[in-house]
Amino acid sequence: MEAIYISNSDSVRRLIDKAHDFNQSLLEELAEGKITEEDWFEINNKYFTEHYLASDNPRSQSGHGGNEQGYFHSHQMLIDVIHKSGTFIDVGCANGYLLESLHRWITNLGYYKLVCYGLDISQGLIELAKKRLPEWSNHFYTGNAVNWAPKEKFDFVCVKELDYAVPGKQQLFLKHLFEHFVKPNGRLILGPYSEETSTPTMYELVTSWGYKPTGYIERSNYKHHDISRRLLWWDL
Repeated sequence: MEAIYISNSDSVRRLIDKAHDFNQSLLEELAEGKITEEDWFEINNKYFTEHYLASDNPRSQSGHGGNEQGYFHSHQMLIDVIHKSGTFIDVGCANGYLLESLHRWITNLGYYKLVCYGLDISQGLIELAKKRLPEWSNHFYTGNAVNWAPKEKFDFVCVKELDYAVPGKQQLFLKHLFEHFVKPNGRLILGPYSEETSTPTMYELVTSWGYKPTGYIERSNYKHHDISRRLLWWDL
């Protein structure tokens, strides 16, 4: 198979840098007491909803700046951790593109069947997800993942990052996911995410909280040797 890579164009890099600067500025305001936690969630929600909805393709509307090959390269390791049929929820699903893609990949392999669900804090993005995927319209929920709880738990719970929670409360967020989202014998997946190879790593951080992962996957970045693409998972 031909190698596939993430787009690294100047326009994409500028968007990434802009989002990073926005996040850092907001964190400083939160730390200084200029905004509350509720403000932090509301401002983030408005900012990313506006930017995602302004995009002109489903990948960008889900937060990815590259092409389809790059999207697969960034997310294909999820295929490796789907080890049985069952229900799957994407926490922070945006427009549902990851669910749509993963369902297609898994279905094409023919091994397992996934029933997909999505949760996002943005009403606008959830409405877009329902419009794009009407057959799953009853499977999309609007809510803040740090305190929202489903009526029924899931076999697979995927959260791409813990930064959906305010700094200092990521550990509580992870605990909330374990207690309220994952079925007995289910699997909680963190990632895929990009991370510098310096320490402490996310693996070391969550282990220090008492949540040592059952397993992990790591793949190198072909251009940036100090950054890796990683995924962790826990089996209950």
